[in-house]
Amino acid sequence: MAAGWGFVVARGFFVMAQVRARYENGSLTPLEPLELEEGAEVTVWVDGARVNSEEIVYKGLKGRAARRLAHRDMTESRRRAQAAVPPEEWAKWPADFSKNKKHYLYGHPKEVE
Repeated sequence: MAAGWGFVVARGFFVMAQVRARYENGSLTPLEPLELEEGAEVTVWVDGARVNSEEIVYKGLKGRAARRLAHRDMTESRRRAQAAVPPEEWAKWPADFSKNKKHYLYGHPKEVE
């Protein structure tokens, strides 16, 4: 996953967000609050994990071919999700969201430049 924040907005709700977590004793613990229902299932992408590219298997493919197909599928999914949000809704999105995400998500004070 690239550094920074990724998000998708659908009808005013966040359906994807990048959250830092710590891995200890076989479990991931978020380092910031999450607004999830108890027992909610989530998908986790791990930044910094070391994987031999020849061990990657995706949709029956292995190695580099699997990595290319997975990347293409993620890019297409992101494009479709962004296209589902009307341009006027994107225009309402704060220009400083990536810098002040905790302010917009959790009410923390805004960072000052």
